Amino acid sequence: MILERRKSRKGYHHGNLREAILNESIIWIKKKGVESLSLREIAKKLGVTHSAPNRHFPKKETLLATLIETGFIQFRLALLEGKKDIDIHPKEAFIAMGVSYLRFANENPELYRLMFSNNIDDMSQYPTCEKAGLESFEVLLSAVITLQTRGILKKCDPKEMAFLIWSFTHGYVMLLQDGRLAGIDSKQKQVSPKRTDEELFSQLLHQMGIGLLA
Repeated sequence: MILERRKSRKGYHHGNLREAILNESIIWIKKKGVESLSLREIAKKLGVTHSAPNRHFPKKETLLATLIETGFIQFRLALLEGKKDIDIHPKEAFIAMGVSYLRFANENPELYRLMFSNNIDDMSQYPTCEKAGLESFEVLLSAVITLQTRGILKKCDPKEMAFLIWSFTHGYVMLLQDGRLAGIDSKQKQVSPKRTDEELFSQLLHQMGIGLLA
């Protein structure tokens, strides 16, 4: 057992500790939440000294900023995948991007909430994290500009339009995660299969798009 632990520590010194801490932190957040996350406890679970994580994360906020940055990098990739056909099928890609947003949030609820939380007092202290968040927003912004250029969305300040769409999508995600949308299809009288979250959201995005048409 001691030999295995020493071997693990040697591996960590070769660059694995940072990744192990991030992975263990995500597991911790899923089970116990962000507030109780402790670098000392994470080190204990990984079998390293309590000071070992300090080489990568001097304090808890640094760890949270790195988790948020990682989340936004993955989030951006999900949005790009959703809108990949926007030059060919702009309306369909717009909705697909929204569904990709929803899917990411549903598959990573704890990380998603952390990404949009106020756990970081001053984000400017973590420029790479701030940059990752802005780059995610720019995916939506570029989609809005494309749809405006095609005459699909109203011509206005594209940033304001992007913020409107983002606010709508984020609000839907939070309502869904908090269980506030349960039974939204319950008043339908026709006999049909209940819509999935993604199907319902696609329909809402479609209706929203109609309201924003040029």
